[in-house]
Amino acid sequence: MTAFRARVYRLIFAAAAAYNLAFGVWAAVWPRSFFARVDLAEPRYPSIWACLGMVIGLYGVGYAYAARHLDRAAPFIAIGLLGKLLGPAGWVMAVNSGEWPVRTVTLIVFNDVIWWVPFGLFLLEGTPIATRVRAAAPYVCAALNLAAMVVMAAALRFGTEIVPVVADRVNYISQHPVLWRVGWSLWIAAALSLVAFYAWWGSHLRASRWAIAALCVASVGLVCDLFAESLLIGWLPRDYERVAPIATMLTGAAANGLYTLAGVILTLATGALRGLIRAMAWAVWIAGALLTASTLAGTAIGIAVFTTVVFVLFCPWVILLGRALQDAHPIAQP
Repeated sequence: MTAFRARVYRLIFAAAAAYNLAFGVWAAVWPRSFFARVDLAEPRYPSIWACLGMVIGLYGVGYAYAARHLDRAAPFIAIGLLGKLLGPAGWVMAVNSGEWPVRTVTLIVFNDVIWWVPFGLFLLEGTPIATRVRAAAPYVCAALNLAAMVVMAAALRFGTEIVPVVADRVNYISQHPVLWRVGWSLWIAAALSLVAFYAWWGSHLRASRWAIAALCVASVGLVCDLFAESLLIGWLPRDYERVAPIATMLTGAAANGLYTLAGVILTLATGALRGLIRAMAWAVWIAGALLTASTLAGTAIGIAVFTTVVFVLFCPWVILLGRALQDAHPIAQP
């Protein structure tokens, strides 16, 4: 394991510890709060939810130990990953039975899904599988983001601000709930692949402090992005006029702006980038900044145009950059 990957794993496990401990305290001290947030009837026995919070908090202690002792972290991370695989399975069963509504998906995204890749890669560390997975990062990122853009153009856009009449958007989502949810789930996968690609990019730089800074910035953007997309999956068409503007600002302004800033940091730290790859990088970041500005201004046509520009440039650029980094490891910074 390289020093950079070790540092990234420590930060991830520390973040998992902080999240679990915070969630555990929240659930234990305010056991009715979650149900109020997702508009569910209060539980008859809130102490059961409080006890679950204590268990989740205890996981946080294990993750904190793992962050400090990577050489002894595997059992804690393996148990954690198993729980994060079983949790969504139980959630699907609860939703199918009608016990829980789809709008509780935000809980599953942050408790479980967001940790699958880093936990899995840590457990595979040092194996040929992990090497192949890391090498595929730029290509997976390009493929998932291209697929997300195609789904947006073909289906999701009919439920967004590009359609001027709110009632038409609501009607479209109501008639295509599965397509809507699957489409935004693909966007969640694309967002996760982007941050994974940034981590892979950072591993090729000698200036690891800038790579870590960029990864932290992108991770905050990821939190905004996944929260927004889980709202779009779970709450629409219900409460469209209240939820959709919040989700748009979170994903189009906050998340996109932070992803762009992280990309700028990485580009500046990759001094060996030249020619077409460097020009395309700056074109992507400029388009990303304009997308953020359009979102803040509430300009639907600007959002549509600059989203298209970003993805048309980004997907081939990621592949070109991936090949350049693989051919020149590490690719030196200024």
